[in-house]
Amino acid sequence: MKNLINKRLYFQPGIGLVILFFSVLAFSEKVLIYDEEKGVMFVDKEDLQKTASQKKETGTLKNPILQTEKPHAPFDGKTIDASIQRGRQKDPPSVYFESGLQYFKNGNYDDALKNFTHADSLDPQPKYILWMGKTLRQMGKHDQQMFMMERIITTYPESDVADDALFEIAFSYQANDDYDRAEKTYIRLAEQYPFGTSFSNGESFREISHKQVQTMRAEMTSTLKILGFKGDDGEALYTAFQKEKGLSVTGTGTAMTVKAIKAAYGKFLEKEAAKARRQERIGKYRTLALVLCGLLGLNLILLLVAQRSIISKRKQCAALSQTLSELTIGAP
Repeated sequence: MKNLINKRLYFQPGIGLVILFFSVLAFSEKVLIYDEEKGVMFVDKEDLQKTASQKKETGTLKNPILQTEKPHAPFDGKTIDASIQRGRQKDPPSVYFESGLQYFKNGNYDDALKNFTHADSLDPQPKYILWMGKTLRQMGKHDQQMFMMERIITTYPESDVADDALFEIAFSYQANDDYDRAEKTYIRLAEQYPFGTSFSNGESFREISHKQVQTMRAEMTSTLKILGFKGDDGEALYTAFQKEKGLSVTGTGTAMTVKAIKAAYGKFLEKEAAKARRQERIGKYRTLALVLCGLLGLNLILLLVAQRSIISKRKQCAALSQTLSELTIGAP
């Protein structure tokens, strides 16, 4: 408040004295708040506390900056939902941009897109378009995302986020299995912006590009070897796979080729899983057979022991019978 009064005193002495006079005499303390309809304004702290208390009791207290109206129709990438402008004309674009970032972090991509779009409509800036594109990617709208990124590269080629836009394009190609275009775009990013860093986290795009290219190459090489293709040359491996599957022979990881490789690898994993389950069942049966054989062997041993015992008892009975016979014959 003091800085505000000093500033007004400097430019308008008469008005400044009046404001200073009534500020000193005022019994209530002024606070700066954000109102959805009137924008940034000063209100009495006591009135604000009363209003907040009443809203808390009725359950209607909300964060005015993050508060939204009724759900709007999804953004179509062409027109701007006019409802987000209603009654909020005084808000600067930065307010919408910061609100959009909060929505983005919380996973509310519909409202994030609306705020980024409105900020760009008030003051077109490449960073607003960048986050519109990032949001569209999270929403699965890859075509619209690519349009936004191309718009930055074409309209703002010297901006601080042009390298971010090029990275988003490369990453989108990679996410959609077009490894050939992704690799070329990553190489272009490293060459065109050798000192470029991410607008989001400051990481070097040159290092990111190198890692992503190496990751894609290693993934395809190891996968094709598992599928039975020999060699370490990526082009030769791609060519051999394309010929075997009847695809267009390019020697590169086109989207169709990479999707076919991943599908073949998925079937390979299914077969291996079925084989493992079969081996597991065979192992269980083998164990059961061994247990049954053991029990059968034990029974045979017991029978042999019992047979020997019976034979021994019979011999003893025969000897006893003979002795009795002799005793009977020898009796007077």
